[in-house]
Amino acid sequence: MAPTEQDMQKELEKFKGMQETLQKAYEARMGLIAQQQETELVQQEFETIEDDATIYKLVGPVMVKQNVDDAKSNVEKRLEYISGELERSNKVIEAKEKELSEKQKELIKMQQSMQEAAGGGA
Repeated sequence: MAPTEQDMQKELEKFKGMQETLQKAYEARMGLIAQQQETELVQQEFETIEDDATIYKLVGPVMVKQNVDDAKSNVEKRLEYISGELERSNKVIEAKEKELSEKQKELIKMQQSMQEAAGGGA
């Protein structure tokens, strides 16, 4: 039996929802990339400072003194965390892109069978 117009509409709505989800995943990845770049800049700054330099960390509305080694360690851990999140985000995006592609193929088949049914009935 050929799909109906209602079936097609439902599938199109699902497709649009999948596109929106994918767009949100892209935006999340862009945020992670921005954080990674910012943290890498901080790491580069740490390479140029002297060991006895004073470093402050913003904690809420207060600037708190921090040990240079602790600060460097925190930046390293942050970069590792962001890299892990980026990998996870890339896998999610890859899976969603594949899902979207499959749904698109399904919609094309539905449209073709609707056209065939309409052409055969005329």
